[in-house]
Amino acid sequence: MNLKISAVCNNEESAKALTEAGKQLGYEINCEVQEQNKIKNKLSNENIKNSNAILFVTDKSVEDIEEIERFIDCEYYEVEPKFVIENPMNVINEIATDLN
Repeated sequence: MNLKISAVCNNEESAKALTEAGKQLGYEINCEVQEQNKIKNKLSNENIKNSNAILFVTDKSVEDIEEIERFIDCEYYEVEPKFVIENPMNVINEIATDLN
């Protein structure tokens, strides 16, 4: 499966961990970081549309994600940042398994 995940992370560390793990697994991971009500590396509508899944890496409620309306009708997953930082490959593999 050619897995493509778009991730919304609440810190740079989570985004970096996911991106590196995705490369090692051969999956395409695109991340934006939402910190202090600002969006860095904002995901394009094309990235979102072409993704198999959206991953929200956040401690807050999904409803509190900036510009959440971009992700309406998308298959999504939520995970706390500590799990992505501790074992990003496990998080990605769980999503891949669920989608298969």
